[in-house]
Amino acid sequence: MAKPKKVLIIGGGISGLATAYRLTELSRQASFPIEITLLEAKPRLGGVIETKFRDGFLLEGGPDSFISEKPAALELSKRLGIERDVIGTNEKFRRSFIYKKGKLVQVPEGFYLIAPSQIRAFIGTPLLSWATKLRMGFDLFIPRRAGGGDESVGNFVRRRFGETTLREIAQPMIGGIYTADPERLSLEATMPQFLEMERVYGSVIRGLFARKKLGKKNTAKAASGPRYSLFLSYKDGMGELIRSIVAKLPGVRFSTSSEAVSIKRSSRWEISTQQGTRLEADALCLALPAHQASRLLADAAPDISHDLEVIPYESVATVNLAYRRTDIPHSLGGFGFVVPAFTKRKIVACSFSSVKFPGRAPEDSALLRAFVGGALHREVYALEDDAMIRTVMEELRHYLRIEAAPVFTSVSRYPRSMPQYPVGHLARVTSLQSQLAAYPGLSLAGNGYRGIGVPDCVKGAELAAEVMMAYLRPKESVHAA
Repeated sequence: MAKPKKVLIIGGGISGLATAYRLTELSRQASFPIEITLLEAKPRLGGVIETKFRDGFLLEGGPDSFISEKPAALELSKRLGIERDVIGTNEKFRRSFIYKKGKLVQVPEGFYLIAPSQIRAFIGTPLLSWATKLRMGFDLFIPRRAGGGDESVGNFVRRRFGETTLREIAQPMIGGIYTADPERLSLEATMPQFLEMERVYGSVIRGLFARKKLGKKNTAKAASGPRYSLFLSYKDGMGELIRSIVAKLPGVRFSTSSEAVSIKRSSRWEISTQQGTRLEADALCLALPAHQASRLLADAAPDISHDLEVIPYESVATVNLAYRRTDIPHSLGGFGFVVPAFTKRKIVACSFSSVKFPGRAPEDSALLRAFVGGALHREVYALEDDAMIRTVMEELRHYLRIEAAPVFTSVSRYPRSMPQYPVGHLARVTSLQSQLAAYPGLSLAGNGYRGIGVPDCVKGAELAAEVMMAYLRPKESVHAA
């Protein structure tokens, strides 16, 4: 019997774990033995997915959901046998708010990030002035941009809908997802659907209405802001996905608190850890933030290292606050709110976690989750935990009139974890993929390339696994979807 091929995965977040799981599936299907070792520098697996339980509350440090519109995470859940634990958002409160002039104003129904798709709700909303509504309507008549290609989200929104729409609507809505500066953020890499609407229909609004007619828009009748019926999680939080993958990988050797510090390439890949361990592998996957992968590849693949190094990242933090429900005067009749950066407030957004998903707080309590940091709030991320908590409490007093202290708080920090996808990002990723051909057996996975969400990471991880398997089995053809 042939000696099993060895695969090393560096990074124990969702990307690394999904890579390992897909490799085991492919190995089993092909009756081709492989040995998988996964290194994780931290003491726990999961990366930015971090679910904690305390006094009847379910706290999410990182992402609290994933979208079904991109199917990779839901399909993985089915294969893991946890589809029954997938839950949707609260149908009664599928709405969100934007902070404006001291108040939280509801985003009109049918408003999709930067543009409306329901005329009556758009005309009647107090969120926008009549001048802004008129300027947004010009989108129907503004010609397509000549030449095509990528541009910043900021430039696109300003060009089609005006400066006020960018400042008051698009920036906070997009900031709540990417914690990014829209003036630098790539439209092609983050919201290609709007680029496509302009190309095909000559107008974003016209494109949204066409999608609605074709039945491709949100099926929920009364959702505002992001398409909430598409947001899913698990009964026991996003950590359930991590626990389920690990439980299905008894043959994988997990090595936590084991940080890779150097990589060399000879006939095989040679990896050294900070703890003094030396490993060899036939195939290697770096499921890491691009800047960490860059550092490791500085000697073994300097050209790839250079291109990885220039992908920018920002640091973000979440602050969970548990309250007695009677201590919050606000109705909390939605899933949360976002805050425009031009207001000079201190938080990016706040989720009403116990409203958004069931089982996040006891009956008589409420759980709020504030987002801080990112490209436009670095000074808040730089605060010590106690100062950050005080700042968030002051902000919530302003927005929600909360005077009482929370029952408890929890801060989760994720330094340099959020990629920013500058203009031209996808061209750089395509170049990286071409360069990888010169390094057989090397794959990259993670949120730094073709999407920051959990489904994006799962899809990229599964592609990396399929490419590695194709390399390990050169006489057999393995299709990488």
